[in-house]
Amino acid sequence: MSLHGKHIAIFAATGAIAGEVARQASAAGAHVDLSGRDAHALDALASQITESGGSASVAVVDATDPAAVDAYVDRLAANGGIDAVFNGIGPRAAEAHYATPSDVISLDRFLFPFDLIVGSTFLTSRAAARHMTAQGHGSIVTLSASLSGPTTPFMAGISAACGGIEAMTRSLAGEYGPAGVRVNCVRANAMPDTRTIQETGAQMAQNLGLDMMMSPAVSPLRQPVSIADTAAAVIHLASDSSRMVTAQVLNICGGVLVD
Repeated sequence: MSLHGKHIAIFAATGAIAGEVARQASAAGAHVDLSGRDAHALDALASQITESGGSASVAVVDATDPAAVDAYVDRLAANGGIDAVFNGIGPRAAEAHYATPSDVISLDRFLFPFDLIVGSTFLTSRAAARHMTAQGHGSIVTLSASLSGPTTPFMAGISAACGGIEAMTRSLAGEYGPAGVRVNCVRANAMPDTRTIQETGAQMAQNLGLDMMMSPAVSPLRQPVSIADTAAAVIHLASDSSRMVTAQVLNICGGVLVD
């Protein structure tokens, strides 16, 4: 799958999923514009990409700051353009109070994942869409999780955020589609190779009085979803091979969820 000549903006690029998206996009021929809040981690990722023959630039950007996001995307549009955008923002499990029972979590903590993930994704998506609509093309890829589907306990806040991301994706697709801009969502099942799933699974097991970490549901394919699997789906939706795909939520779950 080729992204040759394309410029891909990746927010929260030092996270596990976004970092892998950056590596795969670069390997597919794209120039990757990496942003986040940790300058040292961004430089390390960019060095890894350039040492492998890729092209990358970095910028320290707070993806929850509307003015910072708009100014950064304006710079990208003026210097090479922006063909696709992906925002991989997500908090640590403890920071977001994942696996906290609903009868004890505060309203602010319940809303935290929604404010952070949905809010930031809205800011970065609309900033990119302003330029994409002017140029007549572009792909916006959002990120959700399979929590929007099943009856997973102790995860009301992040489950609400995932549902919000998916609903917002469809609305943005309807808004920007007539100008040639596609908006799609990747809905990933729990990835055991992420720290978030490891920490959340341990806390959920403790809540339920279990002696071991809860494991993700076994899929019909009998293997877990990996970070690389999720990133590959993002690359597909960013590429021209999905040029007639928009307003979709793509399940990367091995068959655990079926819409």
